[in-house]
Amino acid sequence: MNRTVGSTLRRTAGGGVMFALGFGALSGGPHQIEALSAAPAVLPQTSSATDDDLILPRPSRTTVVIYTEAVAEPTPTPAAAPARPVAVAPRATAARTPAGPAWAAGPVTGASNGFSYGYCTWWVAHKRYVPWRGNAAQWWWNARSFGYAEGSAPRTGAIMVMGYSGSSPQGHVAYVESVNPNGSFLVSEMNWWGVPGGGWGRVDYRTVSSMAGVLGFIY
Repeated sequence: MNRTVGSTLRRTAGGGVMFALGFGALSGGPHQIEALSAAPAVLPQTSSATDDDLILPRPSRTTVVIYTEAVAEPTPTPAAAPARPVAVAPRATAARTPAGPAWAAGPVTGASNGFSYGYCTWWVAHKRYVPWRGNAAQWWWNARSFGYAEGSAPRTGAIMVMGYSGSSPQGHVAYVESVNPNGSFLVSEMNWWGVPGGGWGRVDYRTVSSMAGVLGFIY
């Protein structure tokens, strides 16, 4: 008994070739074995399979994000400003060498205090704090606006104020150093020409026993 064996090559939609083996009907007669040849696979006209359909998978793109730790920039520390030296006005001093009721002590030096060096106002402003300004005679009224008490009796540490006069057109001020039991008082002053050796830029001491020309005292 013989049977027919057939084979068919068929192209798959993915582009490969499939080999199909078929068996025919059994027959009892002798059959001549013929060489089988693979017929080319023919795709139907309506098939959508093309060579372009063979698409290899593409590696997916991976986005790599690199994170760096943020480091705060150091805040610059401002350089410390150099400490300003506190200017302390040197207390003007003069050598006290008594020689009778009045004597001159000579020139002195000192820092600026708001008044021009060499005048009576400059000297008194070095002996004590003076917040007001103006010529010597004006101190009598200017001190009142700053709340300073005034009077007619001399006190140690008070400011003697003299008014305008022919010999002192701007007035005159002096510092009361001490008060004597008899009512007279010792003053120190600058730019007073009534004492030998005194005058501009020089300090003298004298004892005052008369209130002539004196407006009063600033305490």
